[in-house]
Amino acid sequence: MSKITDIIFKGEYHYITSSFGSREPIKTNAGTTSNVHKGTDYGTRAKKIPQYAIEDGKVVAVGKDSAGAKYVKVEYPRIKKRFHHWHLDTISVEKGQVVKKYTKLGTTGMTGKATGIHLHLAIIDLETDCYIDPEEY
Repeated sequence: MSKITDIIFKGEYHYITSSFGSREPIKTNAGTTSNVHKGTDYGTRAKKIPQYAIEDGKVVAVGKDSAGAKYVKVEYPRIKKRFHHWHLDTISVEKGQVVKKYTKLGTTGMTGKATGIHLHLAIIDLETDCYIDPEEY
């Protein structure tokens, strides 16, 4: 696991269920996933675990996508990255809110195209506008 997810999960047990990159599409109750996975999925043994900000940043979006997945997007100016937390059960922040390290963002869930409780974490490099692998960051 990465140091980043240790902060996001605040030390709670988590493990990779689907890595970044190409994968076989997965059928869910909300539809079939893409064959390109632009993040990493972290399972939580079916527990709804709080998710936290990694450092000072700003919530730039909260909501629900067309498949019903709840999400929070946080930009971290110092590291020039945007983190996307997807499939949340609950959201604890609002758009425009300034966050500090360990501000609770929400809890893991199974919303949208999901087959179990987990966090889909995507990281975008704000300088290149490209997705990067959370496990390599």
